[in-house]
Amino acid sequence: RFAEHVKKGHGADYDGEIIMKDGTVAPVSIGDSLLTIGGRRLILGLFHDITEHRRMQERLVIADRLASIGELAAGIAHELNNPLTGVIGFAEMLLEENVSDDAREKIAIIHHEARRTAEVVGNLLTFARKHKPSKRPVNVNGIIAAVLRLRAYEQKVNNIKIETHFAPDLPEIVADSFQLQQVFLNIVINAEFFMTEAHGKGVLVITSEKMDGFIRVTFTDDGPGIPEENTRKLFDPFFTTKKAGKGTGLGLSICHGIVAEHGGRIYAESGLGKGATFIIELPEGARSNGEMWIEYEKNSAG
Repeated sequence: RFAEHVKKGHGADYDGEIIMKDGTVAPVSIGDSLLTIGGRRLILGLFHDITEHRRMQERLVIADRLASIGELAAGIAHELNNPLTGVIGFAEMLLEENVSDDAREKIAIIHHEARRTAEVVGNLLTFARKHKPSKRPVNVNGIIAAVLRLRAYEQKVNNIKIETHFAPDLPEIVADSFQLQQVFLNIVINAEFFMTEAHGKGVLVITSEKMDGFIRVTFTDDGPGIPEENTRKLFDPFFTTKKAGKGTGLGLSICHGIVAEHGGRIYAESGLGKGATFIIELPEGARSNGEMWIEYEKNSAG
């Protein structure tokens, strides 16, 4: 395409993609400049890596979309919450009464399903409210280890192997440990699900590392991967590729909100048949939402 651009003569810049040395594809802004050297007219091709610019644009689009859907989700959740509270309450009262075994079994089913629905409603409210996290110094390696202990039995049953590469010098960060546990747990469970669905087993590699001013946690699985057209929609509320009844499509949206509230970012890298990698980057210090990446962009630009 660059050759076609040159044939048409000097023109405006355009966006394209190039293949890097490591085989990855990077978005670039491509332009040209006319030079005269030794009486010869030359055209200099200019390729500017716009990966971070693209990511910033995508984060802004996602944030705007989540804010709009969050308002709708809050309204729906509140409307459902009141009748559900009544159903659960009366079911619990009936379970304490002297009723037949058959009736008790049916009431227990009503109670269980109402509680399950209430959990979905709770996820909606969690997504919509965007509570300020309760932050304190935490060790991210320890939080991940706790999540893996919670999932140890399921991983053993489903033939999931875990490889961890934790940076021993990983600094503490100021964060809400329970919220980060929710994020890590969601990603681990998703990886387990898709690897098991694809080939009945899997390997999940978890890496933590110290970067310049922030820490990075990477989850890489050997599952079926994510089609390119789905990558941009992963953090949209209610988007899911799981079968009906297997997921609400809110998990990654909630994860995105939690990470954003901590001044960090979460994104995915994948390709169909190549497994999936989820990357979470969190600032070392306590910063407001987005402050870390505004500063990062300024430093990158200058």
